[in-house]
Amino acid sequence: MTVGAVLLLVAIAAVCGFVGQIIAGYSAGGFLVSTGVGFLGALFGMWIASALDLPVMYEVSVGGVAFPLVWSILGSAALVAVLGALSGGKRW
Repeated sequence: MTVGAVLLLVAIAAVCGFVGQIIAGYSAGGFLVSTGVGFLGALFGMWIASALDLPVMYEVSVGGVAFPLVWSILGSAALVAVLGALSGGKRW
């Protein structure tokens, strides 16, 4: 995997994390937090999707790595909503 592919995956994860924060209505932090939430949201969303036998709805392949956009956004929104409810995060 090239450096450009890694940077593209980081940018996609950041956007997915940011959209998840908007959907949840809580701000967990800046760019780095959005990126982390995007990656964790992808893992969490795919775990829920596989547990419920749901298909991968839209997936982007970058450098041979598949990144599930829909499950990342939904997982990020769920993750941020739970974190915001537990910690009393900043509401938008």
